[in-house]
Amino acid sequence: MQSKIIVNHFSHENFYPSLVNLTKTQEQSIKILMLGDVLGRGGRRIVKKVLPEIKQAIKLDFITINGENLAGGFGITHKIYDEMKLAGVDAFTMGNHWKDKSDVHILRKKHHDLILPQNLIGISDIEKVPQFFLEGRNKTLNIINLMGNFAMKEEYKDPFEFLKHEKNNFQDKVNSGSHIVIADIHAEASSEKQAIAWYYDGILAALIGTHTHTPTSDERITENGTAFLTDVGMTGPYDSVIGMEKNRVISKFTNPQIKLPYEVAEKDLWLCGFLVEICPKLNKTIACHRLQCRSLEEETWLVSSILKNSL
Repeated sequence: MQSKIIVNHFSHENFYPSLVNLTKTQEQSIKILMLGDVLGRGGRRIVKKVLPEIKQAIKLDFITINGENLAGGFGITHKIYDEMKLAGVDAFTMGNHWKDKSDVHILRKKHHDLILPQNLIGISDIEKVPQFFLEGRNKTLNIINLMGNFAMKEEYKDPFEFLKHEKNNFQDKVNSGSHIVIADIHAEASSEKQAIAWYYDGILAALIGTHTHTPTSDERITENGTAFLTDVGMTGPYDSVIGMEKNRVISKFTNPQIKLPYEVAEKDLWLCGFLVEICPKLNKTIACHRLQCRSLEEETWLVSSILKNSL
């Protein structure tokens, strides 16, 4: 396998034409964009500004976002769900803040596209991985969403037990030629996220890690066509400590006896995403692009791309 790695910085004026050119070599590829934890009002604002432009420029087939932090950092509401759907989001994955807003219980029963982690404990009807038919592609997209176990405050079922139980099922689906499988692994430990990517190497077309709110720069495509990024990073305010007003977080460390509530930051908005291009014949990834829009006002873009010459 040979790969070409390209790293570019773009202004708003030349980003969209350049992205079109980057993806033009694989014009028939299935294009899926996965965004990390979208945090608060600022995160929603940059999604609403940028997402429709990307979608129009390169004709995205499907868009996922991790929605556990949409409502002020804690959960999701009906209003915000509708707001993100209007911006072009096709499906929402979740994480440890999934139940912070009570709306989620009605939303998940009403909407197939709100996905809860399949290894939650004590929640019914979540272990079946949701499927989405890609119009015009004759493909079914399966979305795995799992919680990691290491250093998490709550207890979850072992994600590897779930994956072990379902492995042959997903392998058969991919081998059938009609199914694509992607994953959002919401975990603290890089080791868990990377181990899952390698365990499902050749089954997953793409995997992103979420939860840490800190983007990594280790995007890759394996020889078997699985693209993964250990943590895609937060979409939200980076003049902060992982999205929260920085002085309040600093005070927590320097004056732990003073209890101040966290407050969501608002400045220096970034959008962080992982764009994968999937071969429709093989259902494997042939190109991936780590996208970062740094600053809503100036819209400065960093794009790191891996283009495979062969599988």
